[in-house]
Amino acid sequence: MKRVYLALPTADAVAVAIRKRLKRKKSATRLKVVDEIESAQVVVTSTNDIGTLPEQLPESVELLQLIDCGGGQRYRDAPGLTISNASNLMDDMVGPAVLTLVIEAGREKDEIIGRRRSLHIGFVGLGNVFGAFVSTIFAYSEALSRWRSGYAQVSLSINDIHTPPRGIVKDLQKRLYQVGIILLREPLDELLSTCDVVVVAVHRGPSADPLLGAKEAELLRPHSWVIDVSEAGVVDPSAFDPIELRGPLPTYIRVDEVPASQWEERIGADLVQPAKVLAKFIDWNLREFDKSRRVREVEHVNC
Repeated sequence: MKRVYLALPTADAVAVAIRKRLKRKKSATRLKVVDEIESAQVVVTSTNDIGTLPEQLPESVELLQLIDCGGGQRYRDAPGLTISNASNLMDDMVGPAVLTLVIEAGREKDEIIGRRRSLHIGFVGLGNVFGAFVSTIFAYSEALSRWRSGYAQVSLSINDIHTPPRGIVKDLQKRLYQVGIILLREPLDELLSTCDVVVVAVHRGPSADPLLGAKEAELLRPHSWVIDVSEAGVVDPSAFDPIELRGPLPTYIRVDEVPASQWEERIGADLVQPAKVLAKFIDWNLREFDKSRRVREVEHVNC
């Protein structure tokens, strides 16, 4: 049985749902909520509430579970600690959301400077969000054909700190080419300076704190968009201050700060997961961990 400490506001809807879920017979035989972190083996928190935890977690803590897409950056080097989050629960919504913004960015730029012959998309980070984005393209390839046909060429440049497994990029190139999109691999500086819209989806780390700051913002093309799907701190929002930048400003959008009402208009759905759904996932993940089964770990940028 694992002892679980909830570092969440007591009245928070998700915290309430998790407590209720853990009282069920299936969970209560494996998981026990405790009031003191010193006796806990599992800590459940969020990106907003992680600051309430001590600088060093007790040695007894084996799992840090975030209820959102955060990365638990402050504990990334803690020995023997597994860090997990709920990013894969959000994938079904994030993929369509990012693609919707990419299409919107292209249309806005067309309106400002006139119809162009090409649309160049950049994607930094080849993790869950990138996978969800590509899956959405394949799932709606037929519906997107008219959008693609509006350009002589649609290209997708990728950049990742980690080297992707051998053969994956080549296979993806073939598959995307079949739906009218050219896949390229580019250094970060070149990607930023050539793309019309840049999606950033990585966790914080020594080389991503921030990854996009004032220097990188200066490389962006006029009227380009930056879509931030990363852990807070990877992209520095102040880098897009009109006082600091010269010439036409890039548009900066942080996906998790877009009001739910706007998503309903854009993609007909709400990005925010219901508390019960999230609680069910967290409960399942903790039980898997208690059974010594592998849970998906956060991949921090580590170089």
